[in-house]
Amino acid sequence: MRRLEINEKWRLPVGVGPAEHGVYKLGRLWLAATYRNAFWEVDPESGRVLREFIMPGQVPGAPWVERDGLYGVSQGGHVRRFSLKGEILWTVNLDLGEFIGEAITEAWKEYIAVQFKNGIAIIRKSDGRVAWIDKWSHEVMAGQEPTYDEEQELLWVCRPLHRENLVAYDKNGDKTCSLTLPSPPTTYACPQIWNDYVVVVCSRHVVVVRKDEGIILWTKDYGTTKYGDKVWDSLIGGPRTLTIDGKVIVWTANGRFRCLDIASGRPIWRLDLEALGYVSSSCDDPWGYAGGVAVDGVFIILGRNNLPMNSGTAYDINKNRLFIVDYEKGEIFMTTDDVYMMACCCKPIVAKGKVIIGSWFKDSKGSKYEGYYYCWEIKSPEGEPEDKDYEWMGGLHHGGYARGCLFGS
Repeated sequence: MRRLEINEKWRLPVGVGPAEHGVYKLGRLWLAATYRNAFWEVDPESGRVLREFIMPGQVPGAPWVERDGLYGVSQGGHVRRFSLKGEILWTVNLDLGEFIGEAITEAWKEYIAVQFKNGIAIIRKSDGRVAWIDKWSHEVMAGQEPTYDEEQELLWVCRPLHRENLVAYDKNGDKTCSLTLPSPPTTYACPQIWNDYVVVVCSRHVVVVRKDEGIILWTKDYGTTKYGDKVWDSLIGGPRTLTIDGKVIVWTANGRFRCLDIASGRPIWRLDLEALGYVSSSCDDPWGYAGGVAVDGVFIILGRNNLPMNSGTAYDINKNRLFIVDYEKGEIFMTTDDVYMMACCCKPIVAKGKVIIGSWFKDSKGSKYEGYYYCWEIKSPEGEPEDKDYEWMGGLHHGGYARGCLFGS
């Protein structure tokens, strides 16, 4: 395994609220400090906010960013397009409820797909006109995120329903595939695409679909787990992580990690962080809402409830640490000191040799704290990182981002 050097590069405070979502495009970070009414353009080297993009309401997730515009959503059902100079180009509002998480992604090049609690809308980029809408009345926790598959030119959507809750739409809004998942999609679930497979993390199941045939290939049931004197659905929280070579990394609410082969469901390795002394099972904050990234042979996550071995210390929101795992062997490669605030449900951002992860702002007792985006620089003597765009809007890059953006080719 390579030698690594980890240094905290900066912290960006966001006030009393979560630092959740963002993307890295065009050499900049585009962050969405949840519970604020703006997106931030941020210098990845210094953590300095360069520009704000003001929204009509609080933003729940990252924007879609491209060279000629930024597209975002905010509470109150608003969808807005900006120029990259911050000029408002159009705003639309549809009567489809609110948003949770990354509700917006590009589809069919000329459109933006936006998922609401009560439906999905396809909106033309140029002028904000709606091409089509599919409405529903949500039956389970809403907040799933759409994923556009460029290869098949289909939009995959987890709908907050009990039946026919995984759907693929064509450009006209017709359903080319409709499947019923064995348990409801998790709050931040997105269909994650790797080659010919679609992976969906449900509240208790991992489901893999053969996208060309539209059939469920395999499922694994992780049931429930007792953690912090509560019974949780084991996969509560957000999507888990795929690697670029077809591994599915899954972690349950009690801090157990498993790696599966995407084609067969075959287990590859298992890592129990409670047995290793890093997890307190008496804490009420489950692991499911932490986010992890897999790139260049390592899996990185800001773990929750991480206590030093045999410390006897009570849980503290500031006693969390960054874990780097060799995802080929399933072994912890290195960790930082336990000095970081509990991770949020965000998806970590990779930005030319740097990893950015946001923190949560409230512990299980209801005490509130100032949230941060943390940035760590991770260096390897084997090469220089490449400057590649990073976006996990829906499952577009499926957590296993392009090779070389962390350690170089």
